[in-house]
Amino acid sequence: MNETKKVKDLRAGNTVDSTFLVMEKELKEFITKEGYYLLVKLGNSVGSIWAKCWEKAEEVASQFEPGDVVRIKGVVESFRGRLQLIFEPEGIEKGTEPYNIADYLPRTSKNIGFLFAEILKTAESLENGYLKCVVFSFLNDPDFIHSFKKAPSAKIHHHNYIGGLIEHTQSVVALCKTISELYPELDRDLLLAGAILHDIGKIAAYEYSFRIDVTEEGGLIDHIVLGYRMVRDKIKGIKGFPEELELRLLHLILSHHNYGEWGSPVKPLFAEAEALCYADLLDSQLKEFMQIQKREEAKGKEGVWSDYSGRLNRFFYLGRKEEKRTKKEYENIQR
Repeated sequence: MNETKKVKDLRAGNTVDSTFLVMEKELKEFITKEGYYLLVKLGNSVGSIWAKCWEKAEEVASQFEPGDVVRIKGVVESFRGRLQLIFEPEGIEKGTEPYNIADYLPRTSKNIGFLFAEILKTAESLENGYLKCVVFSFLNDPDFIHSFKKAPSAKIHHHNYIGGLIEHTQSVVALCKTISELYPELDRDLLLAGAILHDIGKIAAYEYSFRIDVTEEGGLIDHIVLGYRMVRDKIKGIKGFPEELELRLLHLILSHHNYGEWGSPVKPLFAEAEALCYADLLDSQLKEFMQIQKREEAKGKEGVWSDYSGRLNRFFYLGRKEEKRTKKEYENIQR
């Protein structure tokens, strides 16, 4: 694998000579003999792979820590249908160049500037002055904008990469715009304001210095409550903000996950809250389906079924690869 070869393109037998970010490392006991081997999770902006070193594990492990960039030389093998990278003790060394860790983190493939511009356009279209004011109290804040553009939307599940939050938010906004067109009796401004603000607590719930992880606040309080507090505090600074409107907007944020085990203390209790809840669920679960497919392909998964997803409580059908046909061949089939 060279610097441009993607993890998903690796096959058993490929040689690797590249730099990676160390995301995790662990000394594991051998099952059939005494001693340890080294297990390392290596990543870059296009994926990750587990690597193993069978010899001198403790000595090799002492040379680097999670968060370091290493240069590694090894060979890709297949084990129980999964790809792994095997390297010798002398096949890894800590990088000495001034690497930018951000270059090694997974990130959205979409244009963040475009996503933010679309959200701004929607915010500008709001007619309710109070809702517009609270939305722009965030969208005009340079510190918020910086965090909002970079934050992931999750640690493990959907949109779990740099820029994942803004990508997910724009998708939910777009879905809610469509819903408001299909159901014009809904309060469009309330629904769209809720769509823009529903997940802003995630900028405080996740950290991403060298891997995506949950902050203390995120783990102990949850992004929904963090977002509720952020919006409530902004509303307090807006003179004359209607109490009924405040209750409805805050309810949208608190109820958008529907289930208590997913962080929502209340279920959606009016139409706009229900609409936001399902728009959020649609985008998050569709994205998770697609990410599972991508992950299985990257791992060199054999067969038509994915591993079991505890999050969604099912296996996923990956399908069989069909032979690609040309446009002319498809035209002949139609005849």
